[in-house]
Formats: sequence, C-alpha cells, structure tokens
Amino acid sequence: MNENYIKEAAYYLWQNAGCPSGQDEKFWSMAVEQLSSCSKSSKKSCCKKTCASSSSSSKKTASKSTSKTSSKK
Repeated sequence: MNENYIKEAAYYLWQNAGCPSGQDEKFWSMAVEQLSSCSKSSKKSCCKKTCASSSSSSKKTASKSTSKTSSKK
C-alpha cells in the first residue's frame, strides 16, 4: 500500500470531519482500513471511486467554509 495514498485518504477524511485536532492517528487508521478494503475488492476502480468521492466532498466542504468566511467580512 502506497503511503501517499494513505496520506491523501487520511487528509480527506480529516477535512470531511471538520478538521478536528489531535485525531491524526484515528484518520490514518481509517484511511488504511478504507484502502485495504478496496485492495481486497475484486474491482480495481474501488479506490479511485472512494478517493474521488472524498475529494469532491472535501471541495464542497472547503467551498462552504470559504463562503462563510467571506460573508462574515
């Protein structure tokens, strides 16, 4: 399992959870579990779909937080 995939997955999970502090090990473990379950699957596209959906969700989250910040100004 590639460490870069784990980092990216953990980052998106962390962002989608609202960027809580002090839970890096939790999100790392979640990412490892998620990616290992994908690798055990017979479909190779599973991980790509998971990362893509996480990526789009985090972009939506980032967009919402940016709009909230700019509306407060």
